[in-house]
Amino acid sequence: MNKQNIKAILFDLDGTLFKSEWYHFMAWNKAVKNFDISIKPETAKIYVGKSAKWIEDDIRVRYNANFKEGELIKEKEKIFTELFGEVKQGDDLMPHAKDILQYFFDNSFKLAVCTCGGREETIQKLKNSDIEKYFNEIFTADDVEFCKPAPDVYQLAVNVFKLSPDECLAIEDTESGLVAAKEAGVFCFVIPTEHSKGQSFERADKIFNSLKDVFDFFN
Repeated sequence: MNKQNIKAILFDLDGTLFKSEWYHFMAWNKAVKNFDISIKPETAKIYVGKSAKWIEDDIRVRYNANFKEGELIKEKEKIFTELFGEVKQGDDLMPHAKDILQYFFDNSFKLAVCTCGGREETIQKLKNSDIEKYFNEIFTADDVEFCKPAPDVYQLAVNVFKLSPDECLAIEDTESGLVAAKEAGVFCFVIPTEHSKGQSFERADKIFNSLKDVFDFFN
């Protein structure tokens, strides 16, 4: 990858820009209590990077649960909004998130969010943390037929920006996101978190410890 050719940075959201994975786990666990289900942390690791629909379907099969399609998702999103809404501004972002967004913005990169989260939840997070202003585009699970590890959300970003895939760089924290990016033909840097460590990142173009490492790479 020649960094001089990169024109767009495509950011995953949960676990990459936001410290939200634990809140998602808590929200799913609270939502399934109505069905006498408890999700163990080791099982929850399977869900990191997956779409809400994928998780809901897995819970239905794994625990032989009886709920309508979308019912658990709706309850989980309500609980997540309440939990994450209590986090103070600034405490919800990953270290150096604002610094790197400001750097790419100042240097005229096109910036996009590419997430498996819903649009309403995504916009809320971005506005609450005052980082919506940095992004040219926001692509969510509501904009595509299939979410990660399918490449749809990254393909959409490439097409909307009218760039070639090799002019785009995705920044991810999960194997699911990495697969989606590489299947779309874009470059991908991975920053594993405590929730995604142990996943396979062999297809990553680079693996870093933090967003500061990405900043240092470009600067």
